[in-house]
Amino acid sequence: MTRFDANTLAMMEYAVRWSDGRDEFEDRFVGRRINAWRDIFPPGMEQGLRGLGVGEKAVADYSPGELVVPYREEQVFTLDRKAFAEKVVAGRRITPRLGRFYPQGMLRGLKGVYASTATPFRVVGLDGESITVDLNHPLSSFPVRVEATIEYLERKRSDTGGTLMHWPEEICDNGPGMQAVPQGCPVDFLAGDFFTRADDDDALFYADPRLIGHVDRQAHANLKRVYARFLKPGMKVLDLMSSVESHLPEDMDLDVTGLGLNGEELRANAMLSRHVVHDLNADPAIPLKGPFDAVVCSLSIEYLTDPLAVLGYARSLLRPGGVLLVGVSNRWFPTKAVQGWLDLHEFERIGFVRELQRRAGFDGPSGAVSIRNDWRPQDDPHFLETRGVSDPVFIIWTHREG
Repeated sequence: MTRFDANTLAMMEYAVRWSDGRDEFEDRFVGRRINAWRDIFPPGMEQGLRGLGVGEKAVADYSPGELVVPYREEQVFTLDRKAFAEKVVAGRRITPRLGRFYPQGMLRGLKGVYASTATPFRVVGLDGESITVDLNHPLSSFPVRVEATIEYLERKRSDTGGTLMHWPEEICDNGPGMQAVPQGCPVDFLAGDFFTRADDDDALFYADPRLIGHVDRQAHANLKRVYARFLKPGMKVLDLMSSVESHLPEDMDLDVTGLGLNGEELRANAMLSRHVVHDLNADPAIPLKGPFDAVVCSLSIEYLTDPLAVLGYARSLLRPGGVLLVGVSNRWFPTKAVQGWLDLHEFERIGFVRELQRRAGFDGPSGAVSIRNDWRPQDDPHFLETRGVSDPVFIIWTHREG
């Protein structure tokens, strides 16, 4: 049996686990071609992996600032309000909002920051004259656990150079940590025209059925894999904003009710025991009776113009202890998604959904799971243009406690 050492190439799934004191987060990232001789691993991780085989994992715990650059007060700056270079993107002016993230390249006058700098910063103070920005890594204040599970191993034939991968940066940069709400700094998600859409005519748009999946098959499988953690056989489930696919595990004998906008799509969904056609943007009240053990909303919450009202009704239909599962990706109908959703970083969207869940009264255990950089099936028509990368998925979960 092949074992991990300096003469192997590996594929691993990294899981970065952390908490902001309220929510539990799990950010998974598939490392595709890991070169044990050349790559840079999280501190101590390479030693823990040595000698392990496929299916085995190494685990390491890191104090705040040990895996990423430590938090430093001098990375928080108060600048003139005009230092934020407002831009017009797709016809919309991007202005700073409290608690939100933006690319550092939108700031003028900071040493080492250029217009092309995409590293995020957070707005932590804002008034008419000044803006306070935090350039620290979003994970810099949190203890982190990293698990690396070996999924594939092969012996190397040679090593003649090539790309060096810095795995702490790959798994921790570009998102993880941005889900958290900073202490003493509310996040301004809902201001202005957040819930406007380019196309408000849902009846016309959804009149014709779309009998296709909206993410690739691996992303579909990843949604099911995470949903299955929270479901039990025989549960009564409401599939909110359903269509031809429910992304639910087929082997649990679930009793699934689907609510969607196209009857033909719902009738084609083999997971549904029953269904109802209803437009939640026209009327956010869910025309069903509970209680349900679980409410699932997959790849659709970005289309709601009053998601807070819809989630409030969903909570009323859940039994105490029931779970709400919201799954999202980076695929949607652009004219139907609300404008604010398009402005958010994909990890900020997790924080936005959690804020909606809290405001809707969900007070039980909660958190989120992200899965990125997985393999897209080779026969997928978009395999080449995506370089074989599956659509990312983000599952935001919470429970009704009382």
